[in-house]
Amino acid sequence: MKNVLKLSLFASFFILFLGLESCVFKDEHYTNVDTWVQEYRVGRNQWRQNGDVFECNFSVRELTRDMYENGMLNAYIVYPVNNVMVDSPLPYTDFFINNGHQFSYQYTCEFSPGRITFLCKISDFFMEVPDECLFVVKMMR
Repeated sequence: MKNVLKLSLFASFFILFLGLESCVFKDEHYTNVDTWVQEYRVGRNQWRQNGDVFECNFSVRELTRDMYENGMLNAYIVYPVNNVMVDSPLPYTDFFINNGHQFSYQYTCEFSPGRITFLCKISDFFMEVPDECLFVVKMMR
C-alpha cells in the first residue's frame, strides 16, 4: 500500500512538473527581420472603374514571392480626425449622407507577388469616382 501511495505521489509530481514546463515562456529574439513601409496616395484620376468597383494598381518590387508566402502584410487607410492623421486597417467602411441618402465607401486591398491593388466599392450603385486616398502598407519577413 505504501508503494502504491509513493508511486501515485511521484506520478502526480511528475505530471505537475511536465504541465508547468510546458507553460514556460521562451524569449526568442529574431534578429533578421526585414521590414518595409510604403505610402500610396491614390488621386481621383488614378481610380479605374472595373464593374461596380474602383481600383488602383501599383507595382511593388519589394513584394517578392518569399515575402508574399512567408511574410506578414498589413494595409491601412490614413485620414484626418480632429486635425490628427490616424490609421485604420483595411478593410475599412466609411458612411455618408448626401441629399438625405445614406451610402458607404468600402476600401480594401489585394496583394500578389509584385503588385498591390487598392479597391473601393461604393454602396447603392452610386458610381462617383472616390476622392483622393492615402494608404500605408507595412510588410515584415
